[in-house]
Amino acid sequence: MIFRLNRYINVRAVAIAVMMMMTAALHVVAQSPAAGDTCRRNGVSSELSIAATPSLVLRSNPFLRGHNQLGKPVSASFSGRLQYAMRFAPDSEYGRLYPYAWQGIGLGVTSFSASGVLGSPVALYVLQGSRIASVTQRLAVDYEWNFGASFGWKHSSSTDAADRLLYGVGSSVNAYIGLAFMLSYEATPRLTLRFGPEIAHYSNGNTSLPNPGVNRVGLRLSATYRLHGIRPRSLSADWSGFRPGMSYDITLWGAWRKWGYSPSVNEPYTGSGALEVPGRWLVGGLSFNPLYRFNPVVAAGAAVDLLYDDGANLSAHFEPSSPFESPRFYRQPLSERIMGGVSLRVEISMPIFSVNIGIGHSVYAPTPRRHDTVYYPSDDDRLSAVKSDLRGFYQMFNLKTRLYHGLYLNTGYRLVDFSKSGNLMLGLGYTWR
Repeated sequence: MIFRLNRYINVRAVAIAVMMMMTAALHVVAQSPAAGDTCRRNGVSSELSIAATPSLVLRSNPFLRGHNQLGKPVSASFSGRLQYAMRFAPDSEYGRLYPYAWQGIGLGVTSFSASGVLGSPVALYVLQGSRIASVTQRLAVDYEWNFGASFGWKHSSSTDAADRLLYGVGSSVNAYIGLAFMLSYEATPRLTLRFGPEIAHYSNGNTSLPNPGVNRVGLRLSATYRLHGIRPRSLSADWSGFRPGMSYDITLWGAWRKWGYSPSVNEPYTGSGALEVPGRWLVGGLSFNPLYRFNPVVAAGAAVDLLYDDGANLSAHFEPSSPFESPRFYRQPLSERIMGGVSLRVEISMPIFSVNIGIGHSVYAPTPRRHDTVYYPSDDDRLSAVKSDLRGFYQMFNLKTRLYHGLYLNTGYRLVDFSKSGNLMLGLGYTWR
């Protein structure tokens, strides 16, 4: 019998735990005496922001175009948020290396047109931003990313796959990723106004099906009030103590995911698309990533990636005598559940957080062999090779939260072939130099 994770795993509890770990890491690092003068409280400034974002929803799938339980397209959204952020003292280690960086936590709510379709999810997230370029003493171009979980999505708890497709979102909790580029104007020493384009993506990382993903593009309008710690308008980074060189990361991660299967390779199925494989499946991996650090912000290198996916390549091992709604599968060989690949990596480092982005391709991903009972010996075409679920390009987005010295928390997401949802990447890693 194929090992499956319990289908009743509480996704909401895990999402909340991840957010608590990330927020706790932010607090621990900011307060830890082990950080030396990095976290000297006398010069730390804090700020409160409110923001509104009207957006267009990209109708990239039939569900959003109107094939849903209400028969209405989802074309627009409106988001409001409240954020708290801090900046390190200008004379601290972090303050000297990253003088304009801010980091914190945020709470936001998004309402979609045809709200009965998706609901009004609430997002809890960590954030970080900094300056890209100064235009004048008061005017600058900034960026900010958000990463967290959103709660309260409308979804179906029906066991019927066709019914769940009408709801489009397979779980009440989805990951939230946002990025904004903003023109920033310092109206007073305490008040800063910002506006600029924002993109956002919501997905459950294939922990439940369906997982079409929801994307929106909008205009963020925000006002930030500095609570205490007035800072000079013009600051310069001091990298005089930094020495370029190599660092080495090793990351161990795990998660679970849902899989679909395509019985169209077996008679007498005449439908199209993939059906759902019951249960949730273990997925995990290990990465070794040497990086050359050009400066305190930018690093680049290559990584060796190993992946184990317990539900990969099931289509080739479908038992054709089982019903499509309750399929049974022969156990895949271990070789069909393993992938080895090489990826190119770029990492952007700021206080506490680093964003590591990679594009890779499989090197080892054997072609699955269909089980003997799946095809007819007289049909030579049915003996043709079946493409491995693990073969091809893959992309990764990882947020590394530094915990203690070289130890970090890894929270990431993996895509396949630039368009298909892969899986979450939750784990721990260590950096040494």
